[in-house]
Amino acid sequence: MNKIFRLILFISGISILSALIYRVGFHEIIRTIAEAKVNFLIYGLSVYLVLILARAFKWFLLVRVTGNKIGFKKFLPLYFVSSLMGNITPFKSGEAIAPFLFEKYLKIPVGQGFAIVILDRFFELITFAIIFILTILYIIPVFQWAPIPLFALISLLIILIVSQKTSLKILGIFNVFKKYSLFKRILEFAEKELQFFYDGLFLFKNKKVYRFIIPLTIICWLLEFLSFYFIVSSVLSASFFHIAAAQVMAIAAILLTFIPVGIGIGEVGIVYVLNLFNYPTVLSAGGALLARLILTGALFFVGIIGTFLLKEKNE
Repeated sequence: MNKIFRLILFISGISILSALIYRVGFHEIIRTIAEAKVNFLIYGLSVYLVLILARAFKWFLLVRVTGNKIGFKKFLPLYFVSSLMGNITPFKSGEAIAPFLFEKYLKIPVGQGFAIVILDRFFELITFAIIFILTILYIIPVFQWAPIPLFALISLLIILIVSQKTSLKILGIFNVFKKYSLFKRILEFAEKELQFFYDGLFLFKNKKVYRFIIPLTIICWLLEFLSFYFIVSSVLSASFFHIAAAQVMAIAAILLTFIPVGIGIGEVGIVYVLNLFNYPTVLSAGGALLARLILTGALFFVGIIGTFLLKEKNE
């Protein structure tokens, strides 16, 4: 049943993407992509590869905190595989494979492995929440018709972060919808993630952890925006902040769906926000599709390399 559900979601994402391409024009998009500045694409890909290494280094340092003495070079294949699984599954649920890889190859107990994943998610969530709030404040002048709902969304986010009891009560309001399969999955996932979020507050008391995980998390998000900016800029001359805002809102939209890799939803979100800033639809769509192709391709490439290296290690 889960496989059928995921297949339906994936097909839905492909359908949304196809509708976008049809509406914009297939030949127009191809023409736009063909005229992309190659040097900007190389910059974007290079920054993204540095981003992957930076996030791998962050996980590596967390593993070292547990007392494991593995070298960074030997750790990389484990991160490559878990990163690929996390990015191709809804809500990064594939990252759950990481603790089992840690147990198999590093002899780290599964519980400690989950603690590492949860701690990393906690700081990623906090950082993204702050970026999301700043983005909404930045684009409010564009959304002149909806300041009240946006501020309500910000208030709800603050409540969720500050109070575990209140946040669980808010989720409880929607329990009536649990009789519907899709809503049940969403609510159960939200409850589980909130519990992980609050558990993560008390996982590590070692202050050394925060000295590296906070700056590394911020650096990783900056690299994420920079790599995307370079690729989109290869076809669209736009402000860094406008492109970053579109990316943030697209990520938020992706997080609200179960569609693998956020395919279709992400591209539509990016085009929609860039349109609000009066950028041409064709160029926005071309940039979004180029970013999808290059960044996802790079992720698959390093994931396959990681899988190959792990298999070689087993043999």
